[in-house]
Amino acid sequence: MNILINDFIFNQSTVDTVLEDLMIKGLKVAGGDRLGKTIIFAQNKMHAQYIIERFNKLYPQYHGSFAKRIVCDDSYAQTLIIDFKIAARDPHIAVSVDMLDTGIDVPEILNLVFFKRVRSKIKFWQMIGRGTRLCPNLFGEDQHKTHFLIFDYLGNFEFFRTNKDGLTGSETQSLSEAIFAKRIRLIHLLQQSAFIDAPYQEIRSSLIQTVLSQINALNPELVSVKLQRQYVEKYKQQEAFTCLSDRDKHDLTKYLAPIVYLDDTDEYAKRFDNLMYGLMIAQIEGLGQFQKGKKELINIGINLSKRMTIAQIKEKVELITTIGTDEFWKTSDSVTFEKVRVELRGLIKFLVDEGPNKNPIYTNLKDDILMVKEGDPLDPAYDFTDYKVKVNRYIEQHKDHIAIHKLRNNIQLTSKDYQSLEHILTGELGTLEDYKREYQDTPFGLLVRKIAKMEYDAAVAAFSEFINDQSLSQSQIVFVKKIVNHIVQNGYIESVSELMKPPFDKPQSFIKLFDSAKQKLIVEAVTSIKDNAIKVIG
Repeated sequence: MNILINDFIFNQSTVDTVLEDLMIKGLKVAGGDRLGKTIIFAQNKMHAQYIIERFNKLYPQYHGSFAKRIVCDDSYAQTLIIDFKIAARDPHIAVSVDMLDTGIDVPEILNLVFFKRVRSKIKFWQMIGRGTRLCPNLFGEDQHKTHFLIFDYLGNFEFFRTNKDGLTGSETQSLSEAIFAKRIRLIHLLQQSAFIDAPYQEIRSSLIQTVLSQINALNPELVSVKLQRQYVEKYKQQEAFTCLSDRDKHDLTKYLAPIVYLDDTDEYAKRFDNLMYGLMIAQIEGLGQFQKGKKELINIGINLSKRMTIAQIKEKVELITTIGTDEFWKTSDSVTFEKVRVELRGLIKFLVDEGPNKNPIYTNLKDDILMVKEGDPLDPAYDFTDYKVKVNRYIEQHKDHIAIHKLRNNIQLTSKDYQSLEHILTGELGTLEDYKREYQDTPFGLLVRKIAKMEYDAAVAAFSEFINDQSLSQSQIVFVKKIVNHIVQNGYIESVSELMKPPFDKPQSFIKLFDSAKQKLIVEAVTSIKDNAIKVIG
């Protein structure tokens, strides 16, 4: 299908066919008299609106309330979501553009209609996850929800059968994902000694609380969340943000940013957040994007100053007029930019002029149905018990297995232990191909360590010689404890070169803190812990 179809070319016959298909074949409630709660994933706002218009034309008996468009910049969107969550209340069909792809929790959802292309595997699973919640007595007394229907009109399942990992990087990063990633970068940057003063740490603490609330709001029953369970469990604790490592920053951005969501319907405020966070990062890191962000913020100030008849804008006149001055840019830093973000984010919606959109093209060409597939079982790629999930679950539930126990307690494996792990990971839980696809050449022992971590007592024992050394200074003891905490959280240290990187490089480096003899002993201890997960005896 031409990419412009459902973008700004809308064919009446196609839309009508999809709606009639849904109304006839969709799962129903109320004794079979009413379509169950349904989400239609539309391409864009105009597409969503056209679907609503055609539905009201085809089914006038519902008086325009049965199906509603829900998009982020509709002022009534949040009210409609609240109504949609109530089983017996209209709307029963929500036509959504991105807004209901993630985050919404409605157990009564029975039908999902894919009327848009999706190419991100993570996003695809998030969308499917809208229907996976169980719901007791949905069809009557003791008649519980046990399944839901997916209507796929744009070949998404066929695409993912061919491209099991989707097209990574081919889709634009969502606004929620971009903001989360920038918050993580700022949390990481603001832990530097240059930002130790209270105003900066207040910003960092606020960012941490926001990020924690997003992570803890994730629904553990969703497949997309289950796939990243080890990261959710690790980073839902405040202690994990005390001092973020580069690895933490990477894992949070790669594995959690795509699945968190923002419970904020003001798209323009979120775009302003994204701009201001980017400006803060660019200033701290000395990036070239700073000048572009500066220009954009000045233009926003100019445009706001032209709308001083709006009461909310008038209240912020002093701050708005200051933005364009040289003095503001000479003295501004992250604290100033955060103040601007907080005070002006709610005003950005006043700058949005509706203006003429691209004129949509409406056609009414006969849309023949060439092929129908119903009830095809999903390929193993869509198995809800994904290989990674099975591996994580097994290791978490079998920590007393002799090999897993040894790895958690820094005891070297025997060849029999190794063979036992190999059988579990490439025999019971999946194949060698599954393992290599998900974990490449990671040794079995290191994988188990990453998931099961190391017991605190075992890590302390490995460094007891240093911890109990009365000749060590307080700074040296703190450094050794940092190593212990890192190993407890991550299972091991990948390379001794990490001891020269954050979080180990501040306030004093490894080289400056220890003489060559102690450096050698620490390196040997770090190496030994990793080797105990790789090398086999007997």
